[in-house]
Amino acid sequence: MKRFGYPFLIPMRSTRLLSLVLATSLLLTLALVAFPSASAQSVDEAERDAEQAKEQAEQADGLVDAAVAEREQIETELALTIERVNTLAAELSVVGAGLDRIGEKLGFADVELAGIQNEIELQAVDAYMTVVSSPSVAVVNSASVEKALVAGTVVEDVVTSGRTRVDELIVQRSTLEDLQLSFLAEQDRFAALKADLDAEVEHLAELYDRADAALAEAIRASQAADATYQEALSAVDLARAREAERKRQEERATTTTTTPNGPTTTQPPGATTTTSGGSGPWTHPPAVEQWRPLVEEHFPPHRVEEALRIMTCESSGNPNAYNPYSGASGLFQFLASTWASSSPKAGYAGYSVFDPVANTASAAWLANRYEELGHYYWLAWSCRRVL
Repeated sequence: MKRFGYPFLIPMRSTRLLSLVLATSLLLTLALVAFPSASAQSVDEAERDAEQAKEQAEQADGLVDAAVAEREQIETELALTIERVNTLAAELSVVGAGLDRIGEKLGFADVELAGIQNEIELQAVDAYMTVVSSPSVAVVNSASVEKALVAGTVVEDVVTSGRTRVDELIVQRSTLEDLQLSFLAEQDRFAALKADLDAEVEHLAELYDRADAALAEAIRASQAADATYQEALSAVDLARAREAERKRQEERATTTTTTPNGPTTTQPPGATTTTSGGSGPWTHPPAVEQWRPLVEEHFPPHRVEEALRIMTCESSGNPNAYNPYSGASGLFQFLASTWASSSPKAGYAGYSVFDPVANTASAAWLANRYEELGHYYWLAWSCRRVL
């Protein structure tokens, strides 16, 4: 039986293979690209890596677009296949119903055919016996022409009547035999339609699987590329932060002068020098000094300068500070787990870690709690080393 032809399937398969090759190549490239983990990575290096990751992400997005376009092409074929399936199913239903009707008629066909054959034979015998035993046959040898004609007519009528009944039975038998042949032919047609329907359904399932697999693989490649790009951007931010910190350290190293009364620290504009319970005096940059009223509101007076010093070390006063490696966030750099447990106790459940008020209040609660438990006040912060 002739199979349906789809001339556009070959280029579609080629397109899919190309998409899979490109996607696999992209994933391997992403796996091999190692963004320098060394702390000495420069801003220029990080930016170059980010630009490379951006190009790869755009390439991955292109693969997704190609997979979507291929799926749209496959969906066109799916629509045609579904239409063929529906047509075959409807035709199959009609043929099946016809088979049922013929089957009912043929339920006793073999018995009827045997009965018809038997009746034909009986009719032949009966006709013969009727003619032979007819009293009119005796007049055939009569000298009377009239009687002879009457006898001939009677015999002819008997023979004709028997032949008519036999002919009727033969027609009935022929009809039943034709019905049997029709049933066998319809059975063959039903089987052929069923085979075509099964083949189309299988083809339909393959199309679905192929379209979904190609698109899913392209999406995975795109997500991996996007994740790599985000990591590269974080690396750029980290490199810039390190560069800025290095410059601040250099500036601090060059701001100390000597007076007759001993060393004096020269402050940048807007900074203040204060003495605290630590090893001060400390100079707080303007970005940190702006939070003094907030810190004074939540920390004990003798801990205010220390808190500002900790803030300087942790975030440089940036409420949106984020560490891409640890996930620490906000002014006092809370880890997600610590924030989840501390912020509700401080009365800020549901607040963002980047909210400066919630972050500062939670830091004060956590430090005070450590002191209540007999621990060092700033034990939760690694920046305690600067005090």
